[in-house]
Amino acid sequence: MVRRSVAIISIALALLGARAAGAQDILSVQLVGNFDGISCEPEDPANDMLLLGDNVWRKLVFIDQPGSPDTVFFKFTKNRTYLPLHWGWSGAWGVAALAWNPPSIAAMLPDSGYHYFYFNDADYSYWIEQPAGSISGTVTAGSTGVPPGASVTLFDSLYNAIGTFEAWSDDSYRFSRLCESVYMISARAPGYRDTTIADIRLEAGEAKEIPISLTPLVGVLVSSAECRRVEGGVAISWCTMGCTPLASFDVYRGYEPDFRTTAKRSASPVFADRTYEFFDPCDDPSRDLYYYLVEAGTDDPSRYGPIFVKGEAAAAWLGQNYPNPFNPSTVIPYTVSASGAGKPAVLSFYDAAGRLVDRHDLGIREAGRHSFRWNPAAESRGGFPSGVYYCRLAIGKEVFSRKLVLLR
Repeated sequence: MVRRSVAIISIALALLGARAAGAQDILSVQLVGNFDGISCEPEDPANDMLLLGDNVWRKLVFIDQPGSPDTVFFKFTKNRTYLPLHWGWSGAWGVAALAWNPPSIAAMLPDSGYHYFYFNDADYSYWIEQPAGSISGTVTAGSTGVPPGASVTLFDSLYNAIGTFEAWSDDSYRFSRLCESVYMISARAPGYRDTTIADIRLEAGEAKEIPISLTPLVGVLVSSAECRRVEGGVAISWCTMGCTPLASFDVYRGYEPDFRTTAKRSASPVFADRTYEFFDPCDDPSRDLYYYLVEAGTDDPSRYGPIFVKGEAAAAWLGQNYPNPFNPSTVIPYTVSASGAGKPAVLSFYDAAGRLVDRHDLGIREAGRHSFRWNPAAESRGGFPSGVYYCRLAIGKEVFSRKLVLLR
């Protein structure tokens, strides 16, 4: 944005005589013209000017490149119907001529930025002002001033870039001639994190100071990391050194050491001051896992890993059936240990008197968790009576038993 001051463009007004017939029925005035950066088309209702009262109309226009000259004239409407008369160049700046088709006004705008166009439909006077609001501040990086190559860009509420400041004479920046609105600032410099300050609410004519501090893009060094199996998952802890405090990390997990096969496990970045902790739920403790710690909040993150977590050898186990009591069937969970893998597994069922009532050869099972659904009604044409039964699992020389209750 051009930083030199611009005096309000205003010319002494003069009356041109009696008002033309029909002008008293004006319902809106349009700013019509052609400006560098925007297009004001005569048939676009969005170009309607705002009636401020006492016959004075105003329109805010942002010019991103000043013209030499820009053309403008004013046109009035009635009931949204465009009337043939409009105001244009009268031969003297500041006074419009009401005619059928007068020449356009040569509006010389020496600066880019916001401009208020005013028009008075009582005396046909017009003038241009720029708003008086401003946003300024300093840009620093730690104990040093503004870094080389730094720039600050101002955006409006629709994320349109209003201007970029990069002509540094000291560590201060300034955006002037701003209207009442909500703004956002984005600052950047080579070797530093992009910094954004949003929701800057500027009142009419207000001067607001916004200091900006840039954070160096220092590579985050993970000095140590530990993963350990705990109940329900894996506890991960790590420490950093040689970087600014309050760095943040995302945690990734996979079943292979290749980072490309991992998935992010942290719902949001993990923040801490040098020492970090994260719990990762894990349903299957027998699986080998690989973890990566990835620096968050930067386009060029440092990465630490893989951190290997060996799967725990599953112990042979016979779980309680569910549901219990049951009718007509129930599920029996069991686990085959690494030593039991490759050995035949057999499930036997006995009644309360110890008589064998059913038997199933499960065959060779790999290590890990398994389940078997028992439906005694399907095993016997008459079905088994209600009562207590016992389930016996044999895997090689390992034997386990559980009590089951059948209710008819």
